Amino acid sequence: MICHPVFLPGDELEHACDQLHDAERRKAECAASESSPGGIGIETETAEELFALTYSDKYKYGKKVWPKGKVIKVYFIDSHPHQNAVLDFAAEWSRHCSIGFAEVNDRRESEVRISFDRTLPSYSMVGTDALRVSKGERTMNLAVMDKGTILHEFGHVLGLLHEHQSPIKGIIQWNVRKVLETFQGPPNYWKPAQIKNQILDRHERESVMGSTYDMRSIMHYSFAKELILTIDGRPPLTSDIPFIEQLSPTDKLVVEKLYGPSGTKPPPSREDIGGEQHYDITAGEEMKFTFKSDPRHRRQYTIQTVGKEADLSLSLYGPYSEDQFIAAATDGGENGNPRIMQDLLPGRTYHILIRAFAKGGAFSLRISTVIRRFATAMPV
Repeated sequence: MICHPVFLPGDELEHACDQLHDAERRKAECAASESSPGGIGIETETAEELFALTYSDKYKYGKKVWPKGKVIKVYFIDSHPHQNAVLDFAAEWSRHCSIGFAEVNDRRESEVRISFDRTLPSYSMVGTDALRVSKGERTMNLAVMDKGTILHEFGHVLGLLHEHQSPIKGIIQWNVRKVLETFQGPPNYWKPAQIKNQILDRHERESVMGSTYDMRSIMHYSFAKELILTIDGRPPLTSDIPFIEQLSPTDKLVVEKLYGPSGTKPPPSREDIGGEQHYDITAGEEMKFTFKSDPRHRRQYTIQTVGKEADLSLSLYGPYSEDQFIAAATDGGENGNPRIMQDLLPGRTYHILIRAFAKGGAFSLRISTVIRRFATAMPV
């Protein structure tokens, strides 16, 4: 199985939607943006814009994982007689990692928003891409209500991508003609670009963390054996790859590695920021810092890490709650260090989360400010 842990820096965006139909169809469902809690304006993209960016080479991958110990707030846009089963099935992921899911009744509090539109395919935003979609937009659609589909889409919520597109192991050589014939026909009616994006293309090697290829992963599509010439040069398949309805042992191990086992708590917050203070962080570890903005002036803050050793992501939250997302970055600073530039309200408490991915090491954290005399953007 592979996973694709990616945040969305402000000017670098990539996402993967499962079985997404054409952009014109998506355009019809775009709703008006709503403000986030407290009237704080956060720049977002519509589902249509995110869809269009899927096919652009301009954008590259970042890290899309949630903080460890996070409870993701889920809002149901419309009702379904069996909608209680959605979070019941999603809880199977929670038994193997520290991420939980909870229903909320206020759309403005939500982070994942689910519809049950049978005229659209099932799909989901990947990981924290959901935070960049306006509160008026769905982030997941469930066209069918079987366990396998729900587990698959919540795998995307956790940041996982399609197993059959792995660039690491299980390199599939496709019978391209048969793949195009199959998926351009019923029930999908996909365009060639969609088939390329959802099946034929491999994920960029530098963009994923991964394990060995897992044909039984919940993130693997089902395929007739005739569509596949060979996997890793082995003899042709003698049977179809079936529709998967449960998590594989590798699925469980990967999310545990990514988020820690069930019961893992968020890291304690620390306030020793600035100066020549250095911190050591190991691969997979998170560190949390709290600071208070200048009470006298509205300022633009630059928050960045400094160091050459660790592979880090940087996220900013606040000011009304510790999990109110503002921005995230994986680069933009010196030596590829993550950097966030953001206008902040005066006299408020903000929270910084730093995570090490493939490589840990020493780093320092630097916060600098500039007084904003004239309003150019809404502070948060």
